[in-house]
Amino acid sequence: MNLQKLTVFLTLVETRKMTLTARKLGLSTPTVSFHIKSLEEDYGVKLFRTNAGGYRLTDVGEMLYHYAMQLSRVNQSLEKSVGDYKKGEYGAIKLGASGVPAQLYMPELIHQLAERYPKIKVSLDVQTAPEIEKRLVLQELDCGLILETPKKEGDLVYEPFTTDNLVLAFSRTHPFAEGQSVEGIDLSGQILLVHRLSSSTGHFSESWFREQNLQVDLIQLDSVSTISKMLSYGKAVALISKKLIENEEHLTYFELPGEELERQIYFVYHRNIWKSPPFQYFQGLVGETKWT
Repeated sequence: MNLQKLTVFLTLVETRKMTLTARKLGLSTPTVSFHIKSLEEDYGVKLFRTNAGGYRLTDVGEMLYHYAMQLSRVNQSLEKSVGDYKKGEYGAIKLGASGVPAQLYMPELIHQLAERYPKIKVSLDVQTAPEIEKRLVLQELDCGLILETPKKEGDLVYEPFTTDNLVLAFSRTHPFAEGQSVEGIDLSGQILLVHRLSSSTGHFSESWFREQNLQVDLIQLDSVSTISKMLSYGKAVALISKKLIENEEHLTYFELPGEELERQIYFVYHRNIWKSPPFQYFQGLVGETKWT
């Protein structure tokens, strides 16, 4: 049933007068009459009989009224649900992040988002930056924080968030801890830990290896916490995010030369995404200067 016809029908049942129905709905009396006649033509039955008391339902009109009330309640529930969703009182937001921003920034951002919108469901998918980009292009995720990748996707919007640097990290018990800078050490024969080469960190690491013409024993790992744990044994070094390890008491590091080892972290989303209130709030959190 057409929703406007439904509204006119139910209102006429309530008021029993064409003029009162028209006034209540802000329509003309002929328009109200047109919708009632159109509804009767749709079903091929007479819905009202008229007398001095106004419009009263026929038997089939009573039956239609029963179902029309159910439709009206369903429509009201639908409108309320959509309204709640638009206000952030209902729904979900699917976030994505590559390893470094997932560990450094997402916990606090998600905490603040959940405080502001406690009724929405928040999920976080942690993958390599290229994998997060793929899911954003497919609109399987709403937005994400990723380290920059070699190529930007045309369907995505990239908003600069902050920067990060790769450093050469090692345990304070490692022989390198006695040195002053990376120029004074020999990496030959070292066990070098890196995040998997398909990741953004792995890409930047590989570029640095080529520049330095290094031949090292390379171990690729998926977990930054695993890298940190392996470093604590004092038998390996790692190319890793400076911000991830600079507060680790058992680790120290050397800065690496080369501007290419400074990585941009982006807030990324599909350019056609509907910016719900939770999305806009999260975007606002990301834009705060305290994260830089």
